[in-house]
Order: sequence, then structure tokens, then C-alpha cells
Amino acid sequence: MARVASYIAANYPSRIRMADLALHVNVSTRTLQNLFRLHCGEPPLNALRRFRLHKLHAALQQRPWSPLRIHFDRCGLTGSIADRDLFLSMFGVTIREYQHACRHSRSAAVAVMPPLREARAELQHFLLPSA
Repeated sequence: MARVASYIAANYPSRIRMADLALHVNVSTRTLQNLFRLHCGEPPLNALRRFRLHKLHAALQQRPWSPLRIHFDRCGLTGSIADRDLFLSMFGVTIREYQHACRHSRSAAVAVMPPLREARAELQHFLLPSA
């Protein structure tokens, strides 16, 4: 799992397919999906999308005036409805609302962010193998 996590962390902006991940760790696609679900509780591509959305969240804080399309490209996202809905469920606001808050008030940006330790715990759950 550590090899999968490091591969994803290094290559998240590019197009990653299940076959690429499985080949990287020398297992079949089905085996990777089963092991990942057992270890992390979700399929690898769902965890990848969550990881990318955390990167988007950080990027919007750093550069709130950059167009969303640029942020999506840099994070490996398409800007789909699924991305928007997952961002909303993770952070409690839409991507555009969060960008607007980051642009116009640093205090507003902090107000809509979930506690930092929760975000870190979610990333660590994905990136660190269980004992």
C-alpha cells in the first residue's frame, strides 16, 4: 500500500488508471482493488479523487485568483459534477464558494475550512499503510 500511495502522491496530476497502479505494484487490477478496499475502505480511484480534492483545496488557498480550470488541470481533476459534489461533502461548500471566500476574506476562508487535523487524518489514512 505504501508503494501505491507514493506512486499516487508523485503522479496525481497525470492520468492514472487502475492498470497503471496494479502494474506499479506487480499485482492484478482485481487484487489491487480488493487490497485497497480492505486497507482503506474504498476503491483506489475514489481515494485518488479525494487526494486530488485536498490538493485543490490547498491550491485555492495559495492562489485564489487563478482560474479554476488551471487548478483543475494541476490537480488532475476534470471539474466534473462528481468532483463538485465530493468537494461539497468533504468541505461543506462548493469549489466556487470556497474560491470566492479565499479571494475576498482570509477570515472567511478559514471559517469554511474543516479543522486542519481532520483533513490531515483523512490524507494520512490514504497515504500510510495500516499496521
